[in-house]
Amino acid sequence: MVEGLKVLPSTSSGSRAVEGARLLKAVVAISCACTLAVLLVPDLLSGFLFLLQSVLEALFLPFRLLFDLALWLTTGRQIGDAVAGVGHAVGARPFSHTVIFRYAPAFLAVCGLLSFIAAVDGRTKSFLWLSFALHGIAGVVIGLPMASCLFPALISELVAVRRFSVITADDTQV
Repeated sequence: MVEGLKVLPSTSSGSRAVEGARLLKAVVAISCACTLAVLLVPDLLSGFLFLLQSVLEALFLPFRLLFDLALWLTTGRQIGDAVAGVGHAVGARPFSHTVIFRYAPAFLAVCGLLSFIAAVDGRTKSFLWLSFALHGIAGVVIGLPMASCLFPALISELVAVRRFSVITADDTQV
């Protein structure tokens, strides 16, 4: 009966720290990936839908023009109204709005992720604060509903700063 027991290797504090760092990296990476998806996927889908609308409008253009002209002949509307009614496209947001509220926060989130990975691997506390600041600025720019995807990253970065402070304090005492 005793032969079936196995001795598990003891986990040292170094391996726990490595596992904790991996977990923090995973949480920040997943949080940033979700933020990127929330920021970029809706514009991508609306672009495809706008393209589909443009294609369908081009296919139905001759029929719409004929029906508008027939309506013009029967009701006496002006020909300019019939031609102006053809192909009303949905107005898109200006490109500057998209850059400021979509692409810039996505860039900040990616830069924050890269600085966090560099900070955890190199144990550089200033990079941890930099990643926290970049993710905080990105969260402020995009607003509260979408910024909730960045909350796990911000909390993980604060935990990493705390762990880094504890590790450096232990190193200075030895």
